[in-house]
Amino acid sequence: MDKCPPIILVSACLLGQKVRFDGQSRPADLGCLINKGCLLLPICPECAGGLPIPRRPCEIEFSGNAKGVLDKQSRVLSVNGRDCSDQYRKGALHCLKTAQSINASFALLKEKSPACGVCFIHSGNFDGQIREGRGVLAELLYQSGIKIFSENQIHQLMLAIEKS
Repeated sequence: MDKCPPIILVSACLLGQKVRFDGQSRPADLGCLINKGCLLLPICPECAGGLPIPRRPCEIEFSGNAKGVLDKQSRVLSVNGRDCSDQYRKGALHCLKTAQSINASFALLKEKSPACGVCFIHSGNFDGQIREGRGVLAELLYQSGIKIFSENQIHQLMLAIEKS
């Protein structure tokens, strides 16, 4: 019996959907995944959480992290100080339930995003600086055992798929 193709959650902005805070996308070259027969499922946790397009930029507060947001100990704030933590948690949970319902083992997420950042997020000071850390969805998927990769790690994702 043939093996089912892997299902990969993909940040919708990487697939060219204009869902980013600024109403833009950040398309990535995903031809190698498509050629491999992978099924790519677009997700946007910010939209799933009810945030509009466009929206004010958001960052995880400087003293916090994604685990803290999930535990309601840290916040995701917009540039004008609005607490958007509930929307980020709601969107992350929706995306996790989607992943679980389709047995997705992998996610390809947009680096530096407060929702999707895999290795890096913005500083929390709205100063353009980057720090190590995960976004809220990335953290939830990681905690749930789904292997997460950024658009800078497509080669590593391909290797992980081959090993699965």
